[in-house]
Amino acid sequence: ILLFVYVRSTHISKCTLISRSSVPTGFMGIAGNKGGVGIRFRFYETDICFVNSHFASGDGQTQRRNDDYQIIESRMAFTDGPTYSIKDYLWYTPTTANSSAPNPQNSSIPSQWWKISDHDIIFWCGDMNYRISQANEQVRKAISELSTVPLQEKDQLRCEMKLERIFTGYYEPPVNFLPTYKFDINTDNYDTSEKFRTPSWTDRILYRSKRTKVLMNNQNELETIQTMYYSSSTNIKFSDHRPVSGLYLVVIKYSCDEKRSNRIREELIREFDRIENESIPIIEVYPRPPQIIFNHIRYLDKPNYLLTIKNIGECTCICTIIPSSISTSFQCLTFTPNPPYTINIKQEQHINISFEAKINIKQISDIFILHVENGADTFITLDITLDKGPFGLSLDEYPCTLYDNENKKYIYTDNYNKSSKEHIIEMINDPPIIFISLIDCLRERNDINLLNIFNSEIQDSLDLIPIRNQIYENNYNFTNYTTSEIFMILLHLLQSLPLPLISYEIQDEIFRNVKENFLRQDDISKVVSIIIERLKTKERNLFFRFLLLLQKCWPTKEQIQKANEEYGDIYNISIDILALSILHEHLDRNQRHTFLLTCLNEEKKN
Repeated sequence: ILLFVYVRSTHISKCTLISRSSVPTGFMGIAGNKGGVGIRFRFYETDICFVNSHFASGDGQTQRRNDDYQIIESRMAFTDGPTYSIKDYLWYTPTTANSSAPNPQNSSIPSQWWKISDHDIIFWCGDMNYRISQANEQVRKAISELSTVPLQEKDQLRCEMKLERIFTGYYEPPVNFLPTYKFDINTDNYDTSEKFRTPSWTDRILYRSKRTKVLMNNQNELETIQTMYYSSSTNIKFSDHRPVSGLYLVVIKYSCDEKRSNRIREELIREFDRIENESIPIIEVYPRPPQIIFNHIRYLDKPNYLLTIKNIGECTCICTIIPSSISTSFQCLTFTPNPPYTINIKQEQHINISFEAKINIKQISDIFILHVENGADTFITLDITLDKGPFGLSLDEYPCTLYDNENKKYIYTDNYNKSSKEHIIEMINDPPIIFISLIDCLRERNDINLLNIFNSEIQDSLDLIPIRNQIYENNYNFTNYTTSEIFMILLHLLQSLPLPLISYEIQDEIFRNVKENFLRQDDISKVVSIIIERLKTKERNLFFRFLLLLQKCWPTKEQIQKANEEYGDIYNISIDILALSILHEHLDRNQRHTFLLTCLNEEKKN
């Protein structure tokens, strides 16, 4: 996902506090090639933010697209410092622009932080993938008759915005152009392939301003953002999308009279002091007391908690949710809609709080704060017990793998014939039976297509909960599941290991002792010999089983070229995910790619 912001050279000196950020979505932040990138800067005296995003695809994936939006909106942060980690801004309170947050490494050095919602002007564009919820034939008929206004009532993006599930406060001008997706490349024909996708307005530009109108020279009131042009290009046909462009007239804060500004500021402070003394915001929070309790949460579960805030005072209240301490559990929570919240008198705000385990612990007890500006804070307790089952265990924590020496097969269940116990052997050097059963099941499949597994449409449609539940029940018969489901749950198990399959020490030793590009044969031999010598027996056994599986399904050059033409850079995305599964995030991306490809090539020779 690319985002460029161009500024005329005559104005470049007025661009300050420039920062960029990115938020990946999808498995490991890679699968499906989804996420968002952003650039922010101060233009004269106005803080402007541009966001480009790519949401989940598929006709029935509206909620996944909403989730992608919420993840990007809640996790994207900009800073004037050198780091962009989510962990560094957990203390950030997005109630006022330019708030400062303590640096975990050096709290004496303040940094400026901005969330997307802190900016005066926001432009959010991209392939949002929202579809038209109407029969394909009816949509195509309406397009052929140039009667698209009724279709806009079925446009998922506008419907979700009306329900205030996404893009609260954002605006999009009337869409007076035809759906921009999906075309046969280099033609004006909507999709004629086997999938015969429904035409939709997937590509959009939305904007939001803190103040919808401004007073110019104390006389004329102007719209902060005026749309001069909003349309799609019908002449650019090399993609299956038609690009969308917009031209906007934006009012920018230029400069101010310091003396007049100070005088007005003093008057406002006195007035605000009076208002503050007369009206203190008061809220009620339901349920009472606010306790988020999630018991026995399984891996991949995303439980929800509905919190209601009612304004019972005599003034509008502004509140937000912040951690009470430097807490790793806060990053596991997603708030819909995202804070801060502005609640008018006698009105209510409903907040859906969802939890997704991202830390390898069994229990969470924490407190976070519902902070009310100029009012009393409310403390919300968080108590979560996690049942991660086999996910998050080290290989040595699994039960020992059993082998039936008489029937020459592994035992995949506890319900084996105990009378023939003398024929049962404990395979202390073999990996856990769950890994063996998944890999063996995949090797027996003839439909395994590595590149197809990682394409965005497959990833967006996967439901891994049934196969996960079966694993929790120690039932390792996976014949009823698709190849993609089996392969992805295997990667989840590898990724959830507390330490990577190839330990950090071995990774460091490999790249310390051999050249990074591994071009020479003796370098390649060193890599393999280090792995064989240093890996523990179980890890080595599992690693080479995994390599043999990858060799079976590794694509040819022709398949790679064809897949990249249809799905983008799907080949490198596949390598990213596979390498992260066994190495975790220790080496850089090029080193991970080199390592995996080197091992695959060497194993093929053997």
